[in-house]
Amino acid sequence: MTGITISKSVYLPTDPATVWGYLTGAEKLGRWFHPAKADLSDGADFTLVSAKDGDRMCWGRVTGMDAPTRMTWDFTVGPLGGHMTQVTWDLAPAPGGTRLTLTHTGLPDTADAYGLVLALDKGWHGFLGNLHDMT
Repeated sequence: MTGITISKSVYLPTDPATVWGYLTGAEKLGRWFHPAKADLSDGADFTLVSAKDGDRMCWGRVTGMDAPTRMTWDFTVGPLGGHMTQVTWDLAPAPGGTRLTLTHTGLPDTADAYGLVLALDKGWHGFLGNLHDMT
């Protein structure tokens, strides 16, 4: 996959199975990211909405699940204009908890789109911080 890649890791003070629940459960996703219309499941489309007004924030399809170690999404947001990117969540046991790594690939690599890349990078940073506070 060409384009820009964002990669971030956090260490969470709980086991991978608990973290997995926060990545896949509709209600738990809403606590740290955006509410989901339904629990995420392998091969299924998903829509995440704004907690404020219910507007669609991001959407795509779960393209792979290997609970509780890896999940991949085809993923887009409105400013991407329908361009689908890929998000991979890798969970690994760590002493006393879990190392969670997010890799977001296929982002536009043009100067005109760099503001969007910066916004997504900042957003992922904040959302992973929220998740850290939840677990």
